[in-house]
Amino acid sequence: MDQVAVGFCADTGGTLRMTWGQQHFWMRKVRRYGEACWHFNIRVIVDLPGDVGRADQAMVTAALRRLVERNQSLRARFFDGPDGPLQQIVRSGTFTFWRHSSAPAASRARADEVAAGLASAHFDHGTEWGIRIAVVCAGQVPRHVVFVISHLVADGGGVQALIDDFCALLRAQPDGSEPEGRWQPADQVRREDSEQGARRNRAAIRYWRKHLERIPASMFAVAAGPAAQPRFHRLRLDSRALAVAAARLADDCQVSVPSAVLTGAGLALSALSGQSVCVLRLVLSNRYDDDARDLVTTASQDGLLVVDYSAGSVAEAVRATHRAARTAAFYGSYDPAAVDELIGAVGVRRGVRLDLTALYNDLSAFLDGADDASRARAAAGGLPETGARELVRESVIVAESTWDGQSCKMYIAAEPGPDTCSLHLLCDTAYLPLPRMRTLLRGIETIVLEAAYRDVAVADIPALIGLAGADLPRG
Repeated sequence: MDQVAVGFCADTGGTLRMTWGQQHFWMRKVRRYGEACWHFNIRVIVDLPGDVGRADQAMVTAALRRLVERNQSLRARFFDGPDGPLQQIVRSGTFTFWRHSSAPAASRARADEVAAGLASAHFDHGTEWGIRIAVVCAGQVPRHVVFVISHLVADGGGVQALIDDFCALLRAQPDGSEPEGRWQPADQVRREDSEQGARRNRAAIRYWRKHLERIPASMFAVAAGPAAQPRFHRLRLDSRALAVAAARLADDCQVSVPSAVLTGAGLALSALSGQSVCVLRLVLSNRYDDDARDLVTTASQDGLLVVDYSAGSVAEAVRATHRAARTAAFYGSYDPAAVDELIGAVGVRRGVRLDLTALYNDLSAFLDGADDASRARAAAGGLPETGARELVRESVIVAESTWDGQSCKMYIAAEPGPDTCSLHLLCDTAYLPLPRMRTLLRGIETIVLEAAYRDVAVADIPALIGLAGADLPRG
């Protein structure tokens, strides 16, 4: 292994506050977890030549240099200032990447090993850049470029923008051209500080206040019970039946497949909690315009989803959830410190502690074949109910990981692919014991499957998912 130091010189820099998205992650993860933040590191391997053509070491080094120069977040330090979180964007300096050698047949495995090693340590954002890079070569030819990125520097959409920029820089080198410039964190801060940004923030505050004044104090309005050890567990459901049923239900209701899966999760959680009003914090990309779409930083924040499931059918619930999710996304960009202050103030006024620790994250945008909704819908439309029910036998729930501590009571990461839907469920077992976690996952599958082939009343869901007569909290 060799270390290669690369100098860079950019035309922008300075010290400014973090963007709202950066502040969101800094306040909720970096401050809370400290060195344990390495769990949020994102690793990506770019295989060469791929669609960029053959590249030698000089080309890869040049592309990496321009990547850092073109993207402010890759040459920034982050820290708490007297008036809030700050970032210092450096104009010139040096970054280092590691160069590894491997036999051609083992190069991909070597890249995986290198990525795992680089991702296993947290980033000290005050003293190091928020990206680690390695190049794995077979002989003298680069075969893989490994990126490990702090989640403060880029979320899923930011990582995709970063990889797109790197590949474009490699492709452009033979003719000496370069991709167009892109939106930067400094641009985003100026937009947030503008009158347009202030209006957006005021509207979001009004939206949050309206719902905070009347939502249930918690989706887990019960005292903590005996917990497993470790206390937090994550399970994964893999279901072809759910993929087929969600596509069919979405088609019938004229909504997206992710909205159909989200509705199943909301209805199952509502039934388990005994509360007709479901409250979820949705993890939002906040990349809804051309500028933000190419922004290499973390833009995601939480939106507040509130849906009343007190009556009606599941199909009506699907449409209501779809509308509510779109509204939550519209009001999902805001000053996080202001929203945190609002949550505390409303809780004091109501005399309750508002517990908004049930989260949902739709990851469909990052799945292979995510844009091929037509294939899933066609498969669902052509599959009879008996065939869909047979697929349930293939569904599996597996244990993924455990933790001693987490900041939420429930977190669902949904991957509704065209062929298989995977749900990753992380829970505090003091509030949702492992058997209840399994009931929740199976309940989502059952609700969506039943509603895809017949009318289902929301009132029938407890019995449908095996909760009839159970000792449930009511609220």
